Amino acid sequence: MKRSILISIRFLIIFAAAMVSISAGRQSAPRQGELRTSRYVYTGGVSGGKQHGFGICRYTNGNVYYGHWNMGYKEGLGRMEFADGSMDFGIWRQGILSAPKGRKFTVGKRCYGIDAAKYQKRIDWTALSLKARADGTVSASGKGARYLQPVLFALIKSTEGTTVKDPYFERNFEGAKKAGIIRGAYHFLGVNSPVEEQVKFFIENTPLEKGDLPPVLDLEINKKTMKKQHAKVCRMALQWLKAIEAHYGVKPIIYTYENYYKDYLKGHGFDNYDFWIARYGAEPSARRWEIWQLTDKGVCTGINHKVDIDLFRGTYRDLKQYVKTKGITR
Repeated sequence: MKRSILISIRFLIIFAAAMVSISAGRQSAPRQGELRTSRYVYTGGVSGGKQHGFGICRYTNGNVYYGHWNMGYKEGLGRMEFADGSMDFGIWRQGILSAPKGRKFTVGKRCYGIDAAKYQKRIDWTALSLKARADGTVSASGKGARYLQPVLFALIKSTEGTTVKDPYFERNFEGAKKAGIIRGAYHFLGVNSPVEEQVKFFIENTPLEKGDLPPVLDLEINKKTMKKQHAKVCRMALQWLKAIEAHYGVKPIIYTYENYYKDYLKGHGFDNYDFWIARYGAEPSARRWEIWQLTDKGVCTGINHKVDIDLFRGTYRDLKQYVKTKGITR
């Protein structure tokens, strides 16, 4: 009996200690909030009246910081956009970012992004970074690269045909926005569904906002179907593009492979659109591209699966101007 009582007492002591530990952990966990001072406006994780966790800090001098904090100090992965248009990115320690030795590139001069769908599963949008070489070019595998480039834009699958909605779209679309990443959305054209219904389906499920990239039409119909129904597919694609332009007031972007463009799209009414072209191993040369998908086997922190890596034609400043002039404005 005494042994049983002692065991019970020990259990209660251990249980009580564990509950105290859990309670303390809960108290220290950051909540989402806003902090305002004469120097900045901050939104994000807050603990004890200080920045803690991931957040965005907009300074009165025009600088903006997107990244992680630890009790008021920048700590961890973060991106600072300066008022003069320059940028820096990397790992911060107690509020200081040390520029890595040997880095020859200026952050933002090469503007990298990703495209995501259900295949990437759950993405931590606050933890994205790409491994780069000293000259700033991203290494798809991450091997032999010890520098970091930020993910500055993301193209996210929304819908396909009239019935398929990507199960991760809402989470990804909102996650990109909260992380301060310029975002866009795309629709995969279905050959066997009425175009009018596909247009409606995309609009109803894709809440594009001011500051987003133009909507994208994904043309990856298999070659056998394309050869047999070439005229039909081109007609459907143009109908979708024109209807979406009429609704959003901006001209959409077309996604396709370089050979697909050469074999099926060139000279069939699509040449006045901007293109997002996939070609692995070499830059597309068949026509001008605005976005180049350079690999489908990329490695990115915050994603536990292979991901497509893209490059925008121009600098980050050019991308922001592109969104301002050709993206969603209302």
